[in-house]
Amino acid sequence: MTNQSDRAVTARGKSTNSRLRPLAAGALLLLLLSACATSGATPPAATAPQPVSPETIATFERAVEDGRYEDARLLLERLLLAQPDHPRALLAMAEIRLAHKDLEAAGKSFGALTDRPEVAARAQQGLGIALLLQGRAMEAETALRQAVALDPTLWRAWNALGSYHDRQGAWEPATESYDRALALRPDSAILHNNRGFSNLLRRHFEEAIADFSAALRLDPNLVPARENLRLAFAWTGQYQQALYGVPQFDIGRALNNVGFVALLRGDLVAAESYLLRSMEVDPKFNRVANKNLEYLKDLKAMKPADVKEQG
Repeated sequence: MTNQSDRAVTARGKSTNSRLRPLAAGALLLLLLSACATSGATPPAATAPQPVSPETIATFERAVEDGRYEDARLLLERLLLAQPDHPRALLAMAEIRLAHKDLEAAGKSFGALTDRPEVAARAQQGLGIALLLQGRAMEAETALRQAVALDPTLWRAWNALGSYHDRQGAWEPATESYDRALALRPDSAILHNNRGFSNLLRRHFEEAIADFSAALRLDPNLVPARENLRLAFAWTGQYQQALYGVPQFDIGRALNNVGFVALLRGDLVAAESYLLRSMEVDPKFNRVANKNLEYLKDLKAMKPADVKEQG
């Protein structure tokens, strides 16, 4: 059950007084006496809860997977009123808390399910993701490792492990984790973007460009992949390609970003040009671009051996 991931009380109608007739005093007394007379009797055996149909389970799990959280919540609240200990329903509610970034509550909900065999692997996966998002990296890795040990097909756990390794600068394990996730979900634009960002961090720019391009083929509206692709082009010195197709309302930020990447590359002439253009086309970037220009001036003041202008 997904989310690339992160995903009560029912309203009850009030009976109208017009449909109820007040009990006569004698009838009320008779009811009270009857209750007293039978209070010592053995109560009837509790009715066993009816099993939840596979169709119902599939419906709420699909709603969570598709991001239709309110639809899923309505189904789950009704189900949990009748069966408050249903493991897959509880897991789905935990996923909704995770999707809404209620990380502490989500973590507790997932943690309470890790000893339930039916959902243990996915509970460990959810727990690991919640912990990772809280910055509790070591605990997150433990939970995620347990998740994929129980079920190696949990692509969200592999993706989260890739993110964990990125944060540690452990590039080879990160690539292996993203590759495992993509082998399970090759049509996921998010996964291609995440592996691309990992390649960008390790300065494997051509591989990053390939991943971001793949992500955009799968989902042309995936904004992070498009912005990451622009950064990757800038890092290879393809500044015009990095700016291709930027909407007018965003051109100031794009020029500033390209200028800053050029600055980091040591391409000071190009950096100065793009930063000045950023300030010209969008005054709200004056402060940011000006700070970058001040840094550029400091670099120019350094000895030639300390910094290389690429022209």
